[in-house]
Amino acid sequence: MLIALAIALFASPCAQADEVRAQWRCEPEAVALGEPFELFLELFHPASVSAHELTTGTLGLDESWVVFGELPVSSAAGDGGEVRTRRAWRVASLEPGERALAEALSKLALSERVTRIQVGDARVEVSGVLAEGEDAPRPLREFPDGFGGRDEASEGPGWVGWIGLGTVLLACAGGVLAWRRRRARSSAARPATALERLGELERSFEPGRGSEGCYELTRLLRAAGDGLRQKARGGLTDEEWLAEITASLDVPRNAVSELTAVFERAGRVKYAGEAPTPWSMQETFQRARTALEVLVAGASPAGGTRP
Repeated sequence: MLIALAIALFASPCAQADEVRAQWRCEPEAVALGEPFELFLELFHPASVSAHELTTGTLGLDESWVVFGELPVSSAAGDGGEVRTRRAWRVASLEPGERALAEALSKLALSERVTRIQVGDARVEVSGVLAEGEDAPRPLREFPDGFGGRDEASEGPGWVGWIGLGTVLLACAGGVLAWRRRRARSSAARPATALERLGELERSFEPGRGSEGCYELTRLLRAAGDGLRQKARGGLTDEEWLAEITASLDVPRNAVSELTAVFERAGRVKYAGEAPTPWSMQETFQRARTALEVLVAGASPAGGTRP
């Protein structure tokens, strides 16, 4: 009996030392509708366990979420020889309310070495466009009483002129609005091409929001590449997607070289926090346009696939 008790006492610390724990959390915990946040998977494990062994598996969420991409895996030594390995994804919710990711994250395949998984902190509060208790947009506020002043209100002819001018302005505004609606309907009938979307993205690119612009740029190029190959690869990281493109015989080599350069520059902005300069982004968009022209030509029925 004493021998068995001694074995249990010595074995318990060893078992705890070899334990691998997983913890999910969201940061920040409250965002607006469509605003990106970071979803973290933290793995606590002994140094003898390979971090690469524990970081397999692909994040898969339903259509109410948008996964912008995965950040580089990082590891750091902790107390008592324990190592913390972190995976992180940039995610946005397309639905408002208090949203929990526990059920979706339970489907992510983790290593069998993981003995404890905590998903309670994998929730985020998403604020919608309407305030609490509202079911429609708020009406426009009216002018307060006495807005024009008591003396001005008593002067009928002066206000008649202003009323007439206001009527003319409203009529002009209505005509402009009707014209813009007709133009929007005609544009909706023909979706913008990939090259047109690239031009719009370049014109609206702001260095101060370089990370968001680079996410949009790589997403556009990935969609064009998937369209050429007729394969949806939205669950892959940028590195995995680029590796498949490089190995594919369907993608022209000159497009691969341009894509590699664009993704390398965009990756430094998205993940390393590099501040883009105007001339560097001008070159990046030019190379993206060259790659996109090749991809679009290869995906068109007349173009075929070029070697």
